[in-house]
Amino acid sequence: MRQGAFQREVLRISVISGLGLAAGLSVQEPVLGLLGGLAVSQVISVRIANSLYRWAHRKGDAPQDNGLVGYSADRLVLREKNLKARLLKQATQLQRYSQGIESLQDGVIILDQDGHITTFNGAAVRMLRLRKDDAGQHIKNLIRAPQFVRFFDKGDYSEPLQFDIRMLSLQLQITEFGLEQKVMLIRDITEKKRVETMRQNFFADVSHELRTPLTVINGYLEMFSGMDIPAPLARALEQMNSQSTRMTGIVNDLIELSKLESASSERTGEWFSINTLCHEIVDQLQSYRENSHLRIKGNVKAEINGFPQEMRSVLSNLITNALKYGGDGDVIIGLESSLKGLTISVKDNGPGIAPEHINRITERFYRVDESRESEVGGSGLGLAIVKHALDHHDASLQIDSTEGVGSTFSFVIPAFRVR
Repeated sequence: MRQGAFQREVLRISVISGLGLAAGLSVQEPVLGLLGGLAVSQVISVRIANSLYRWAHRKGDAPQDNGLVGYSADRLVLREKNLKARLLKQATQLQRYSQGIESLQDGVIILDQDGHITTFNGAAVRMLRLRKDDAGQHIKNLIRAPQFVRFFDKGDYSEPLQFDIRMLSLQLQITEFGLEQKVMLIRDITEKKRVETMRQNFFADVSHELRTPLTVINGYLEMFSGMDIPAPLARALEQMNSQSTRMTGIVNDLIELSKLESASSERTGEWFSINTLCHEIVDQLQSYRENSHLRIKGNVKAEINGFPQEMRSVLSNLITNALKYGGDGDVIIGLESSLKGLTISVKDNGPGIAPEHINRITERFYRVDESRESEVGGSGLGLAIVKHALDHHDASLQIDSTEGVGSTFSFVIPAFRVR
């Protein structure tokens, strides 16, 4: 079609020029006649071009021409029509997306690459009390909770953040998309946290109520152990004493876990020497198992900001587990400093842990091997305590284990908590 328009354009110029030439020949002035014909064709082309210009600026109708200008105008009309159809389709889709986002119960905030708000839905308005003119504000100017500021500045959004703001408990997840943009999803978990608090209080109350009768039972069992009693009864008393001691351990661990779960996230930690703490625990547990030896690897002299008793509980549980389940051989406590912070690890040479157990091993009362557990004892709460205590130090437990080779439990205290 374009070639046909070009041919018609050339034909028009040729015809007009030919007529001019013929008129010139009739008066013996062929050159003037040819130039006149070219001038006329040029005037016609200028008029058509002017019509195109006026049409392009919405000042007139489309040029009526069967040459290149007419072809170009037809193509532009078709392109404009297609563009309008696409824009209408995109606008419809955008409206549907906006309505979908607006209907969500979760808050949605879209951020640009610098963290400024571009748009948000009604749920975000309700949860964070945003206003229409907050668009363009930096998100940290509107959410000033210290946990959020650290979370946002860190740039690692692989795990969601939970924090409290104005009587609400919120869970926040950031996902990057497009050209360094971010979408922030906010979920109100106030009711969920209330139920969780009720559960924690229930465990704490039950544990405290059980402590007194267990103390009485243990006292009587200890009194009977010093008496001369028949062998069958002595065996029964031995089993009762063992189970009572185990029950006492479970109750104590439940109380400790409840304290960790209910501890305020706004607490201020203190600086303490991790080296001193490690050596104290090693000295206490060195004789725990005859065929195992505790060894500290790494000459790192560091202090961390946190909670000494909670960190003592973390290390005691990890080392005790390594001695219980790690088989014979050395248990190595590693200390290694890096740009990320201080890495602390506990490595054993035991039978290892099957992969299907690793993701669940920090759950309450979860046991990898029930038969093994009955031999060595334990409450099944040790790693749950470790997990919650590490949360208070902005760290998480990493487990690397190979069956038949051994296991390494490690965590990284972030650099801002180390000096």
